[in-house]
Amino acid sequence: MGNDVDLEALHAYETDTAEALEPVVRSSLTETVVARLERWVLAHGDARDARLPGERDLASRLGVSRIVVREAIGRLAARGLIEVRPGVGSFIAPARAASVIDPLELYLTRTGVALCHLLEVRIALEPDAAAAAARRAEPGAIADMSAVLARTDEILAEFDPHDPAALEAFAWADVDFHRRLARASGNPVFDLVLAPLVDRLLDVRRDGARLPGTAAAAQSGHRAVLNAVRAGDDTGAHSAMRSHLEQVRGWLQHGRAAAVIDDSPAVDTGDRSPEVTATRTQEEPT
Repeated sequence: MGNDVDLEALHAYETDTAEALEPVVRSSLTETVVARLERWVLAHGDARDARLPGERDLASRLGVSRIVVREAIGRLAARGLIEVRPGVGSFIAPARAASVIDPLELYLTRTGVALCHLLEVRIALEPDAAAAAARRAEPGAIADMSAVLARTDEILAEFDPHDPAALEAFAWADVDFHRRLARASGNPVFDLVLAPLVDRLLDVRRDGARLPGTAAAAQSGHRAVLNAVRAGDDTGAHSAMRSHLEQVRGWLQHGRAAAVIDDSPAVDTGDRSPEVTATRTQEEPT
């Protein structure tokens, strides 16, 4: 159980803050209570696991019913600001990356954001993340990325593109490398922003790895990035990641063109035009 909030300190905070925990006068009671409690929680962000005053005390201070307080606390809990422990009380929740990543992943899934749009953002951000990793990566982070490449080498040693388990193992190893690279940048925002974008392209990795040679090409791209990071070459790391992702963009473009041709009604004339053949160009997955 965490420490109780010091009520004297709470009173001092109330008197020093314009938006204090005082009776609510606006019409939308629950929203107003949510706003007041949110400001209070954020002001006590360093008091992780501190317990809030009870419902009765909060209702008295805010001049609202316990039902309004309970609903407000429920909304804050859903947003990850408060953790409700039945029979114990409500506590300030620690900041978790998942509270940012999970909603964004859900949004991307539900709205069906196009893969080309996700990749466009990755191309704008990941080369800079790679460059930052070259400047800041700790030895442990470099060792972790090297271990991912070693594991991928083992997967590729006996890789069967028709084996779903092999495709899944390769796809997740690919994701693992990109996630670890973002963390190695030393900038936590890179990981927060890139994580849902990287994870959403799992299907691209699986589909791309079915084409002969593309999984090995992706591994080569990752190795080029890691070599530059290990050497502390930020320009080289930026260039290697940019090149890697541009190849992915080409693969996506050719894949869409092939899908359009495959879905179009046509009469088989016994030969295939160069344009159709070009759409089968093999590019690497991420």
